[in-house]
Amino acid sequence: MLTIILAVIVVLLAVAVAILVRRNRRNVKKAEFLFNALDNGDYSFRFNEQGMWDSNKAINVALNRVKEILQHARDEQMEKEKYFELILDSVDTGILVVDEHRGLVLRSNAAAQRLLQRDAVTHINQVKEQLKRFSVHETHTTLSGRQVRIMAISDIGGELANQEIDSWVRLIRVLTHEIMNTLTPVISLSEALLPKAEGEQREALEVIHHTSKDLIGFVENYRKFTHVPTPQPTLFYVKPFLERMAAQARPLIKEGVAVNIDVAPHDLLVYADESLITRVMTNLLKNAGEATANGQHIWLKAYTNSSEAVIIDVSDNGEPIPADIVDHIFIPFFTTKASGSGIGLSLSRQIMRVSNGSLTLVDRGGAAPTTFRLTFA
Repeated sequence: MLTIILAVIVVLLAVAVAILVRRNRRNVKKAEFLFNALDNGDYSFRFNEQGMWDSNKAINVALNRVKEILQHARDEQMEKEKYFELILDSVDTGILVVDEHRGLVLRSNAAAQRLLQRDAVTHINQVKEQLKRFSVHETHTTLSGRQVRIMAISDIGGELANQEIDSWVRLIRVLTHEIMNTLTPVISLSEALLPKAEGEQREALEVIHHTSKDLIGFVENYRKFTHVPTPQPTLFYVKPFLERMAAQARPLIKEGVAVNIDVAPHDLLVYADESLITRVMTNLLKNAGEATANGQHIWLKAYTNSSEAVIIDVSDNGEPIPADIVDHIFIPFFTTKASGSGIGLSLSRQIMRVSNGSLTLVDRGGAAPTTFRLTFA
């Protein structure tokens, strides 16, 4: 009898051990599944917590809790990454994160793409020459186990250009004010004396009067540069705007010169003062018309870049701008035309500046086509 009881006990212990081993293996598999899923970024699973033995239920509850804690930590990390990406894309300094050994660009913000005039930068060698035009500060660190170089790019040239424009504005305001104060009484006196004068005196007064009025008109032309109206921006469609600009500029363009318009998407909108941008486009089309001849082309292309800024390119394959004057074309009063005032491009750039945009000449190393780029941030 004792032998039978002992045998039963042994069998029960064996069964109990087998059940425990089986449960243990099942729990180990659950743990393996949990970690494999998390390693693959899969947080969609959930272990059953209903209708189970207390021990199994407790294990499933614990595993679900582990998943929820790790998922919460991952979501917080993703939110922080989005937050820092927004900060990086909102600053004016360009940022490039570069793999030290392979030269791969791991991260570039919107400012870097705008400064380098690229929608994407994948390798540092792509922009090696362009970087020479900027102020670059570098920091070396370790990111995810690899050596990286963080490059901060500043457009010193753009800052200097803005300071130069401010200097020109102040200078022109002073000069025009003094000239107007001097000429106004001369015109008044000559008008008052003309009816009383005769012979040579009348002729001399007429010369003084007409010369003074011409000089006043000349000065008024330059005052436009310093008194650009405050923009009144509205939303307007780019394609019909460019079509209207091309039609209005047709008399300024030689016969046989084709004007091509390309807008993508077709319903592209821009937020700006349409009347002020009309002045900029008219001047650029006039210059393009003077540079082109029969059989050549003018292109008006509008699109958005990776930063969602609206770009309008005015290009032509006519006579290129000589290399020795490229750096001077935006300077007020500078002109190579016999009848030019030298105010057109500088006034256009000033209009784009007060419109929170920019007007630049795309550098192609002297090669055609010549492209002026309007950027609306």
